[in-house]
Amino acid sequence: MRTVWLVLALVVATGGIVAGVVGPAMAGGDRLWPVVWLLWAPVGFLILNKRPGNGVGAAALLIGTTWGAGFALLTMSAVLPPGPVAAWVELADTLLGVAPWLAIIWLLLVYPSGSFSGRSERVVGLLLGGFGLLATIGFAVGSDPMEVTGLVSPLAVPALSGVASIVTGEDSFLVVMALVLAAIVLLVVRWRRSTGVERLQYRWLLMGAGVFLVITTAGQFLPEESGLDWLWLVGGAAIPIAIGVAVLRYRLYDIDRLISRTVVYLVVVGLLAAVFFGLVTAVSSLLQTESDLAIAASTLAVAALFNPLRKRVQTGVDRRFNRSRYDAQRVMDRFAGSLQDRLGSQEVVDGWVGVVSETMQPASVAVWMRET
Repeated sequence: MRTVWLVLALVVATGGIVAGVVGPAMAGGDRLWPVVWLLWAPVGFLILNKRPGNGVGAAALLIGTTWGAGFALLTMSAVLPPGPVAAWVELADTLLGVAPWLAIIWLLLVYPSGSFSGRSERVVGLLLGGFGLLATIGFAVGSDPMEVTGLVSPLAVPALSGVASIVTGEDSFLVVMALVLAAIVLLVVRWRRSTGVERLQYRWLLMGAGVFLVITTAGQFLPEESGLDWLWLVGGAAIPIAIGVAVLRYRLYDIDRLISRTVVYLVVVGLLAAVFFGLVTAVSSLLQTESDLAIAASTLAVAALFNPLRKRVQTGVDRRFNRSRYDAQRVMDRFAGSLQDRLGSQEVVDGWVGVVSETMQPASVAVWMRET
């Protein structure tokens, strides 16, 4: 049941982002904005699939899912006729838009264990929750026209409009960035206290969080027609990519093999798709027509390339991100190739013990052999 909910959240995140890109609510360069948040849900899905209830995975999945649901609602509000339904739909999108920013800060506070590690983190977490509650109420009761439909919130209270604007205006985003900065400072403190592999895991997230903070803060001051919209892609993807690197290179949450296989098959499918369409185009050009022969030949070529290409890509990914497995595989392959030169049973046993000792590094090794 847990997997079903995780898959559903991933579908909502991805489908909503696609709806935001192709839907009428976004125009021109704004269509890049939904893509910024594409990586969050897959990262959260992979972590929660291996570590149920982990705070980092829950925050990452929440970021991707709320953005996806928000973009889907925004698209709906753009196609619905003006009226109460459209107003409620856009208000739901507006309220959902508060959650991702808070979840990013929450993730920085609980990384990598998934829970608060000290009193300072708890204090910032309380401030974060309080600001999130005020912002949600402010958007709900504010009387300013909403962006897409131009309608006022169905829950608007004109008497509270001035107070609501304090926590919903553009300047309030600086409060969010201040909370991000506080979370990064606490992250640096935890990094300074950490040792070994954990220190390296912190280092990558610090780099990603720093990029996110600089770009999102600068984005508030850049003119809309600056031509630097692509920077939002870098900022939005910085933290999930940093977590992905920590997972792959330093075995965070022990899901490196799952992600490694995902990377391998994505690369293989991409390369085979390129080969298939390239061959179809080339053969069709030679024959001056589109024929079933070109498709059949390309399909056979792709089928023949699949296993060799998969093994080559798997080796490359393991060599880069999963070095221990790569080295162990080389040791076992070397032992298998030397079996033809080992004539006695004792030589085979000695070689096998050497392989086990080198690859698994046990405290002791014993071999039991039945007498014949």
